[in-house]
Amino acid sequence: MAGPAAAVHPPKGKGLVELEETIHNGGFWRLVPESVPRVYARVDRKLLAHVEDCLRRLT
Repeated sequence: MAGPAAAVHPPKGKGLVELEETIHNGGFWRLVPESVPRVYARVDRKLLAHVEDCLRRLT
């Protein structure tokens, strides 16, 4: 069984492609208030690691 960190790191290639498609198809933005700018950084492993580090600091 994979630990919690495994969920943060999608399989190389496919997971990141699926995430990009979800964002571009509006699957993420429909959940966000209109006041939030619709500009985002390209999703890659470096960005995911940064987000994971920030979330760990909150716990």
